[in-house]
Amino acid sequence: MQGPDGRLDMDVSVRGQIDGKDYLAVIECKHFNVKSSGRVGRAYIDALDSKRFDLGAQVAIICSDSGFTRGALSKAKRKGIGLISILRKDDDAVKIIIEQEIYLRTIRFKDLQFSYGYDKISGGSQLSMKHNELRYKGLSLDAWLAHRATLVARMNPDVTEQLRATFQFVKPIHFDFQEKGIILKSAAVVFSYETEWRVQTIQLDASMGLYDYVRGKMRLAPTKNQYILKHVAWEEAAPTKPPKSPSSSGIGTQQNPLLPGEIDLVIVWFENLPPGHEGALDSKLLLQIESVVNQEDLDLDQMIIHRSNDTK
Repeated sequence: MQGPDGRLDMDVSVRGQIDGKDYLAVIECKHFNVKSSGRVGRAYIDALDSKRFDLGAQVAIICSDSGFTRGALSKAKRKGIGLISILRKDDDAVKIIIEQEIYLRTIRFKDLQFSYGYDKISGGSQLSMKHNELRYKGLSLDAWLAHRATLVARMNPDVTEQLRATFQFVKPIHFDFQEKGIILKSAAVVFSYETEWRVQTIQLDASMGLYDYVRGKMRLAPTKNQYILKHVAWEEAAPTKPPKSPSSSGIGTQQNPLLPGEIDLVIVWFENLPPGHEGALDSKLLLQIESVVNQEDLDLDQMIIHRSNDTK
C-alpha cells in the first residue's frame, strides 16, 4: 500500500463502509517458530501502529501463530490494536497453544425450602406434601424452583443472606398431586448458600475459531463447531479469592457483553441440591412451567430477590 513516505507492506487490507462511513482495516500475519523466534514482541505493535497512522486506517490487527509477549499485549491494549490467533483443531499447521486461567466455583446450598400459594378454591392449605409430589406436565415443581435458585446463586456469588424468590402464575394453575391434583397461584423458594472459588490454567481450542488476546475471548466461526476446554481438573485447581473482574467469572455480562461469535462458559459445581433436581435440566419441561409464570419474575436482571428470615 502507498503511504506518505513510500510503499508500506501489508499482508491484508480491507476497505468498506459501516453506517455510511468509509473504513480501512489492515492486518499483518506473523508466522514465527516459538522455540527459535519467540512470541511477537512490542516492536511489531509499534510498527503496525505507525503504518496505521500513515494509512489512516481505522482498524489494525496482528494475527500470530506463536502468541504475543506481555509487553506487546500491554501496548496493543493501550493503542487499540487487535491481537488474534487462528485455531483449528487437529490442523498441524496451527501451532499456537492458548492457555488461560479460569475460575471454578462450588456453590454449596445450606438450606432449600419450598412454599406454595394455594388458590382459595383448591382447599390445599392443610395438605401435607412430600418432596417432588407437585408436578406440571411431568416436571416436578420443586425441581424447577431448585433450578431457579441455582440461577440466582450463579449470578450472585457474594450473597450470604437468606434469599426468597417468589413466582406468580399468570392464572391459577392445576398441578398433579396424588390422585386429585391441586390449584396454585404462586410458588416460592427460600434458600442460602456459600461459594468456594478455585483457579486453574487450562488450554482452549476450537474446531474453527480465533482467540482475541485483548478481550481474552474465543470467537467461533459461523459453522458447526466445537469449543474445547482441555485439562480441567477440579481436584487440581487451587483455592483462591473471588476474581476482581466480573467478566473473569462469567458474571455481569452487561459490564462486558459478548460480541457476535464470542463464547464464554461458567463452570459451577452445585452441592446439597434436593433429589430429583436434574429433571429441571430438560429444556422442554422448563419451558412448559415458565410459559405459565409471570415473565417479569423470570427476568434475572430485573428479578427482585428478597432477603428474608421467613422460611414458610
